[in-house]
Amino acid sequence: MTRGTEAPWLQEFAATVAKTDRFADNPDHTSLLAAGLIGEAGSVVAELKKARREREAYPVYRERMVEEVGDFLWYFVRLAAVVAPDLLAELLVPDKVVLSAADGPQLTTHLDFGASVGEVLAAIGASNHTDIATRLRRTWALLTVISNEANVCLRDAAERNTAKTRSRWPEEKRYVPLFDDEFPVEEQLPRRLHVEFLERARGSHRAVILRCNDINFGDRLTDNIEDPDGYRFHDIFHFAYAVHLGWSPVVRALMRTKRKSNLKIDEAQDGARAGIIEEAVSAIIFSRAKQLKFFEGFDHVDFDLLKTVKEFVEGFEVEAVPLWQWETAILDGYRIFRSLCAGPGGCVALDLVDRQLTYALHAASDDRVKGLTSTSGGAT
Repeated sequence: MTRGTEAPWLQEFAATVAKTDRFADNPDHTSLLAAGLIGEAGSVVAELKKARREREAYPVYRERMVEEVGDFLWYFVRLAAVVAPDLLAELLVPDKVVLSAADGPQLTTHLDFGASVGEVLAAIGASNHTDIATRLRRTWALLTVISNEANVCLRDAAERNTAKTRSRWPEEKRYVPLFDDEFPVEEQLPRRLHVEFLERARGSHRAVILRCNDINFGDRLTDNIEDPDGYRFHDIFHFAYAVHLGWSPVVRALMRTKRKSNLKIDEAQDGARAGIIEEAVSAIIFSRAKQLKFFEGFDHVDFDLLKTVKEFVEGFEVEAVPLWQWETAILDGYRIFRSLCAGPGGCVALDLVDRQLTYALHAASDDRVKGLTSTSGGAT
């Protein structure tokens, strides 16, 4: 191994990782960590494969490597803390990150790295604690070489992973302030609003009409697919984004609350492109939700889907919103969606102040809508 220095940040990272270990109470704790380690090692190796295959058409190699190395580090330090608790204090990190003298990342190094992780798993299976520590040291040594070849700083990768993890599982959940708080009231998303979803026959199809204050607004929506799937109620997702993200260019357009007083914001954040992005995000999530009974019985959304959503909204103000708010918006939106499909239709109360969505089968009165706390969701 090349010369290096001690890495106190590695033990600090391990302490942070321990707080977000969702496998900790599982009887198969060590096995799950080992499975995660080999899985993330595969992701690291896969990045080199993509870079070799796509070449200039894959400019995000280093950026992806930072994330994949960070994910691997999470499992590495957690596993080491569990099976070889004294190991982390003795590991060294290269003094600085430099590109290898060879022509870029080396396939042989990556394959050796993958093999070394396999040896770690074999040692764990044999319950040979001395061998486990030895194998982990070799894996660490190869990881530092891979990181050097990819010009990735291990500490940066760890910090990126910590930021991502806290975005999903913060110690304290605090909503990002609404993006339009400083704008005139007529350019703010309505802070409280009641919307009726009325289902009506439209030929051989069912269409949904939106009403607010006894006035129809928006388009009459059908499922636009051969096999009906309820997508005609999908505007509820935009309302859920408004409530839990403080963001919905689609709702701004529907309610005529675009921020016209700021030409830059009006163009970049409230324009057609932002609305198209929001619709695309809704469609992507819907495709996944159909496979999962529209998230019925779920208390979380898989990380890969959340990451995909975050990538889609890069460059827009909502990119500042943490993953947990997206997860809340998705799950709460689908909770109401399932009620609307079963209704069919109903009345939804939006509360952007208390971050709540409330459903009632009939819009008999505002009091009735607000009183159905058993079907409401909100900030935690």
